[in-house]
Amino acid sequence: MKRHLALTIFLFSILIDCGYSQSKTSIELKDNWYYLNGEKYFIKAIGYEIGARPGQHPYEDAKKDELELMKFDLAKIKEGGYNTIRTWSQYSEAQLQLVQKSGLKLIMGLNIRPEEDYGDPQFIKESETEIKRVMQYAKKYDCIITYLVINEPQTDHIHSVTGKAFVNLMKTLINIIHEGHPGIPVTLSANAMISDYMDESFFDVYAYNCYDHNEAQTATMGFKDYIKGLNELNGLDKPFITTEFGYSVSPSGGNGQYGSNTLKQQSDGLISNYRDLIDAGAVGMCPFYYADGWWKGGNKSDHSLNQPEEWFGFWGYSDLNDQYGSPRPVWFAMRDYMKGLIISPKNNSIHTQTNIPLELYNDTDVKKVVVKFRDKALYSKSITKEGYFADSFVINPDGIDDMELAFEFYNKDNEIIKNESINILASKGPFELPKLTITVTPDKDLNDGKIASIKTKIETTNHFKLVGDLKVNYNTHLGWEVGPQASVSIKDQLDKKIITSENFFHIPDNCWVVNASAGISVQYGKFVFKIHDQKIIYRGDWAKEVGRK
Repeated sequence: MKRHLALTIFLFSILIDCGYSQSKTSIELKDNWYYLNGEKYFIKAIGYEIGARPGQHPYEDAKKDELELMKFDLAKIKEGGYNTIRTWSQYSEAQLQLVQKSGLKLIMGLNIRPEEDYGDPQFIKESETEIKRVMQYAKKYDCIITYLVINEPQTDHIHSVTGKAFVNLMKTLINIIHEGHPGIPVTLSANAMISDYMDESFFDVYAYNCYDHNEAQTATMGFKDYIKGLNELNGLDKPFITTEFGYSVSPSGGNGQYGSNTLKQQSDGLISNYRDLIDAGAVGMCPFYYADGWWKGGNKSDHSLNQPEEWFGFWGYSDLNDQYGSPRPVWFAMRDYMKGLIISPKNNSIHTQTNIPLELYNDTDVKKVVVKFRDKALYSKSITKEGYFADSFVINPDGIDDMELAFEFYNKDNEIIKNESINILASKGPFELPKLTITVTPDKDLNDGKIASIKTKIETTNHFKLVGDLKVNYNTHLGWEVGPQASVSIKDQLDKKIITSENFFHIPDNCWVVNASAGISVQYGKFVFKIHDQKIIYRGDWAKEVGRK
């Protein structure tokens, strides 16, 4: 018996050292959520690269595991309230063992180069071989909850190598991963602005890099509604996660919100984005990112002052010899914000019933939640476990009411550790909202004209006030350019029941797809929302395999 017991302990220690967990994590995708071990799981991730510290280049330097530094980072990430990390390339087995032991989950990028020819037999073979190699060891680790097979494929490149080649390669790699690591979802990290036209239905999860730069559809529809619109275009039938979003604090070189933000703007911007993306339907967040990447400006040993890409980090480094870095204010702001996440009701949502669904995702510190309206408690409940929590509370609107709900989260000592307000528009019955619709010419094929027209029709209603100018955009998907935009004053038409406008845009010959959109803000008391419309138009049939039908 003693020999058998000793052998059991020895084998158990080997399993732990090899990265296996004592109990297997099961993953199920249903109800547009991740379920881990039967429980709804909100992915509180952060983008994280090892080998990207000052003086390092994660893609040009020789690969090193750097396990001691990685152990330090993972401990800090866990202390910061995150439950997952997101990478851009695959980890070694030693690194996976470290993630497994940390208790964090992993959305693992697979470095399939997006600039290559997706139809080239040699590249296809190399990609298949690399994915199979990674699966041989990755399949042992249940810390992996999603694979990202490619990052931000560009519109013009997909057009040049064909949509069919892209889709075929993606489906081939998805099948290899499904066979090599059964039960683990596979998706890509598409960029929302350049991949809005893309049909992602053959992936297991919908995933986008989402940046709030006040351009294109973000300008016309608002950040939340633009991303929510992508989720709706996908069909609302799978979990939706955001694989990048963030604010750069570069000292100079910024353009709009892209760079030159203050530390406070970074903190406020990340929280605002987090709120908007939850409201858009995301059940997973991967802000960009843990630490500055000095390598992004072309010189890995110099922290360029005017390169925004080098300054997105939640942690910064004082000089070339600083290996551990220090947190910026955004680190603490996000740690506190994530203690209690309000999944429902969503900010700027409209409710025509008195019973309001309540969904929260709490960390272990939250022991009570209170919801107030005009300083009076509508709801109070003790929280007995961390994670997903669902209930409901009752409101009693008087007509159409703009209601600012105050949420308070308390710890075991009955101290408030987080508060947040959610604005809703409430009524006991349905009511009519203003509408905005667009008509686009050409509307079926960009080959049908050189000049595009966007006709906008706004149908107003009583009680709702139009705010600001009408924004119109013709997003031509030329690289990272967002296309021309118009701002139309409607001040002299505010007394009309129907307000119309028409804007014209040149259609570039090398533009393969357009997203035409228009929108304007509407106000009712404190409640402000967008009314908007968008249309996607292709050139010819090049996108029949990859584009939305």
